[in-house]
Amino acid sequence: MDIPNASRRSFIKQCVIGGVAVYSAPLLWEMSRANASIISPELAAQWQTQAKGQSKPKFRNDGIAKVTGQKVYGRDYRAMDMAGWPKQQGYAFILRAADASHIYQGFSLEHLPASAKPYKVITAADLARDKVKLPEFYGDNMLLPEGQTAAYLGHAVAILLFDNFHAFKQAKSLLQFDNALLRYGEKTPFVSDTKDPYASWRLIRVEGENGDREDVYSPLHDGLFFPNIKNHQPEWSGDPSAKGTVSERGLFYAGEIEKQIESAKESQQWQVLEREYRTQIIDPMMMEPEAFNGWFDASSQTFHTVITSQSPQDFQEMAVHMLSSGPLAEKVKNLVVHSPYIGGGFGAKDHSIFPYYGVLATIYANGPVRLANDRFEQFQSGLKRHPFIMKSRLAVDKATLKIQALTSQMTVDGGGRVNFSPSVTSVGATAMQSIYYTPRNDIIATSYASRNPDAGSMRGYGTLQSMTAMEGMIHEIAAELNVDPFKLRAANVMESGQRNTQGAIPNGTLRYREMLDMAEQAPVWQNRAATKANYEAKNPGMRYGVGFGIATKDYGTGAAAPSAAIRLAKDGKITLEIGFIEMGTGTQTSQAVVVSESLGNFAHEVKLAEIDIWDAMQLVQTDNPYIISQQRQDEMAANPRWTPVKAMASSASMSAYYQSHVTRIAADIIYRHGLWPAAVSIWNELYFNTPMGATNLNDSRDGRWTDGKLTAMGFPPLSIDILAKRAHDLGLVVGVMGHAFNRWAWAEADFEIFGTKERIALDALALQYGEGDKYHGSADRKARMSSNGYHLIDRQAMSYPKAELNNAMVTYYAPCATLVEIAVNEGNGEVSLLSSHTWLEAGKVIVNELVEGQIQGGLAMGIGHALHEELPPFEAGAGNGTWNINRYKVPLARHVGVWSQQHTILPQLSETDPSRGIAEVVMIPVVSALVEAVYQATAVRFYELPMTAKKIKEAMA
Repeated sequence: MDIPNASRRSFIKQCVIGGVAVYSAPLLWEMSRANASIISPELAAQWQTQAKGQSKPKFRNDGIAKVTGQKVYGRDYRAMDMAGWPKQQGYAFILRAADASHIYQGFSLEHLPASAKPYKVITAADLARDKVKLPEFYGDNMLLPEGQTAAYLGHAVAILLFDNFHAFKQAKSLLQFDNALLRYGEKTPFVSDTKDPYASWRLIRVEGENGDREDVYSPLHDGLFFPNIKNHQPEWSGDPSAKGTVSERGLFYAGEIEKQIESAKESQQWQVLEREYRTQIIDPMMMEPEAFNGWFDASSQTFHTVITSQSPQDFQEMAVHMLSSGPLAEKVKNLVVHSPYIGGGFGAKDHSIFPYYGVLATIYANGPVRLANDRFEQFQSGLKRHPFIMKSRLAVDKATLKIQALTSQMTVDGGGRVNFSPSVTSVGATAMQSIYYTPRNDIIATSYASRNPDAGSMRGYGTLQSMTAMEGMIHEIAAELNVDPFKLRAANVMESGQRNTQGAIPNGTLRYREMLDMAEQAPVWQNRAATKANYEAKNPGMRYGVGFGIATKDYGTGAAAPSAAIRLAKDGKITLEIGFIEMGTGTQTSQAVVVSESLGNFAHEVKLAEIDIWDAMQLVQTDNPYIISQQRQDEMAANPRWTPVKAMASSASMSAYYQSHVTRIAADIIYRHGLWPAAVSIWNELYFNTPMGATNLNDSRDGRWTDGKLTAMGFPPLSIDILAKRAHDLGLVVGVMGHAFNRWAWAEADFEIFGTKERIALDALALQYGEGDKYHGSADRKARMSSNGYHLIDRQAMSYPKAELNNAMVTYYAPCATLVEIAVNEGNGEVSLLSSHTWLEAGKVIVNELVEGQIQGGLAMGIGHALHEELPPFEAGAGNGTWNINRYKVPLARHVGVWSQQHTILPQLSETDPSRGIAEVVMIPVVSALVEAVYQATAVRFYELPMTAKKIKEAMA
């Protein structure tokens, strides 16, 4: 099989990892669309329209494919759908341990009928014999060996392979819920009890004298320090000293904060509230559980995969390393990774271990093999949201209402494998202050291993937990002080230029006060007392309450690395290629729209999950970007091919700001160095007496797009197809590939384009030129396009954000506020949402309808988190394999006030506002608003989520 020349992969580019040629094949549905007679190109193009002279999206650009039933998601594909694969589909089933307290002693399949027996059973013994290892990120014991205790509930013990669906289905129905299948021996301690914490963080800050801009002590000012580990617990030991090391100074100032709180509490100068808050385990509950299909073609030495992952670039590299040992070592020469739509993500498919079990099954399979979770299996093995326990303390000056100190000790259950627990824990800690300024803080957050299923990056990344607790303290301390909660908020709202708990200044304008003012004036809030009396009089047995919550969510990782490639065809068609996955947020649609800001037209085609094409920039990554020293960064930055990070996962809240940054730059370069000079040449040639005077069209900023056509200073509008043809004929820039890096600020460098040096916020740039050669007289320009068809430009004067900005931890924020009115049924404790209003500051909105969809989805998820969704820990929880949505309660349409939702998206301050990452923040204030509303209705405060109807009824009794 000739992989590079196969028709179905004509768009695939090649790269090599560890001697294996890797091919990415995104968007499988494009193949079926091309052959679907029910969809004409004209119909497919109808996702956009013209309104008031501007292009507007009518619906998502994948909408036609979805409503006409095309295969869009990776879960949809079988071997028969894959050109070149054998048609016979095989299946895999994983056996998992639901006991983490006894030694596992194996199992027997003798009771299976012959028609249901697997042709291969993969166990830990096979992996040990063949030296198959998990990628290092996931730890060890991919399959639990006999004689050991499961590290966590749901730990995989074996993979069963079947060559047809009938055998697979029959066996699965007999095995899936057979509690006697796996044999166990003596009782043992939990494996998690013998593990050190996954991570422990401490954020100590003391502001400067009279709020001086330089802190007395903070992580950004002084650096981070970490505890010793003793008996698997963090120990913050040392000699406190104001003149000592980073840790000694930190311990000194932590002690001073403690003394100040106790002294002011004793003197009754400060109101001090101490509370413990608990949040539950949450399942992401995306509609499409994880799936994988794979086939090793021995004849061509090609390993084919269809994955459902938010991080295909990481899978690509890790899969190669996994294949480098084991039965297929030296036998795999090509790896093909298909990355179609994944369905819902929410972080649950970001660095999930699941695809590697698919790789393992494919290694041992005798043909194509499909591994796909049903909902029971997804609950048992899928990534969860960590439960938090937060023992927090808030001190407020009684006279000024100013917050004086915030302390917290957070314990985070990280589940059976480490995954992103360290990062989630740190982000939860940094989010604690929410929108409030705290002059002193001491926040400790530690994540531990447990026998619960794996925990990952989904549902707010830990911020929902800590900010919900903070809002709870604000509400309660306002009540204790007998002041209006909005007055207390107004006294403490963080203003632009103030520092966060890490000592860093959040980027941009903070519009928290503006949002508070808008919410306070809402009729639901202003009339709450009268409405309560009236409602309860008219509805006996119902209790009315209004609640408000506000939050500000960080977006970004501190090591973001987006890439984009835009190509302008001679007929004016625009193609955009990015590395992002579509997981329901509308990235494909929004990025197509972003292109129009410079090119006047939406991208005609957006290719997602591109992995290999970026090899044209020849980038290399050598160090961990989070711990690299400044000296090392300066040394490596001298290499024009070096970057701190080559690629990033498709995490939520990352596309609107980070991906748009490089997409905009690429489009702008094509405009300034392609379309604009093409337009000027046409206007000079056809519409001006050029030999006798100058057009004065010297500044590309004079150009304006109207109805998809470019005009300037009264010259005739030119359509993009005319401009594109001239740009190609003149040999102008018609293709741009760029890579950027952000560590809470953008890297930038000088790049020379057509003899002019420009400062651009990229760290790599490659160009493509039209075939003509009439511009700037460069006869060898086309010959320079020697890097995968691009002219790779050497950067100059490279400037990366300082390494110490890692200590800032976060500086980009998006705020959101929610006001809810509810009614609580005294008889059964059920909460009815009467109305909701959300205020969101999203910066520059790319597609308004997509943002509105996020608000609506966030409301539903927040309601679920606050009132319905709950997984018990340990043996009664998801890890036992018996959970599904028959037991896991999610909100239904009747719970979310479908017809009574309102929202206000704050208008941007100017056209140059960035687009903020808002995907997760829209659910967070919903939770705290509901907690307060329930209190206002019932006079009962809840400190543990969720507030189920049963709990509310019991609390009111």
